Amino acid sequence: MPTPAPRSAPAVQDQPYVEVFTEIGAIEHYLRAAVTKHLPEGMTHAQFEMLQWFMRYGDGQTPAELARMMLLTKGAITNILHKLEKMGFVAVLADCDDGRKKRVKITRAGLETSNAIMKDMKAKTEALREGFTDDEFRAVTPFLKALRVFLSEISELGAPATARR
Repeated sequence: MPTPAPRSAPAVQDQPYVEVFTEIGAIEHYLRAAVTKHLPEGMTHAQFEMLQWFMRYGDGQTPAELARMMLLTKGAITNILHKLEKMGFVAVLADCDDGRKKRVKITRAGLETSNAIMKDMKAKTEALREGFTDDEFRAVTPFLKALRVFLSEISELGAPATARR
């Protein structure tokens, strides 16, 4: 009796989830590279992301809160904040209500630097806005949010190997 031919692994095109994560990774890479070209000497992408966080959501959080919101370790946030503070872009101040805690405030220099970076990137931002409609961005957003929440849930310690949507 002849032996059956070995079954080959499914091609990538047969695994849409692989394609989705490949595309997300490539998008992140190109976005980071585009932004990094516009950063001032000595500033990292992570530091820029922190300034942008404050521009979008306001300041006044503790380092622990920032770590949770930005999906980083407290040590990574502390390192980013220390470097931003040395550059004069943030101030880490004692909490008025609880002296054991610190609160982070963006400085005028941080605001000006963040705005200057965004102004410098204006041509790329406009090209992006011209290349895709708001409806196209809105169409993919629910899926991306659901994917993020799903991955967050299955990443939690003790989470089951499968999750339901």
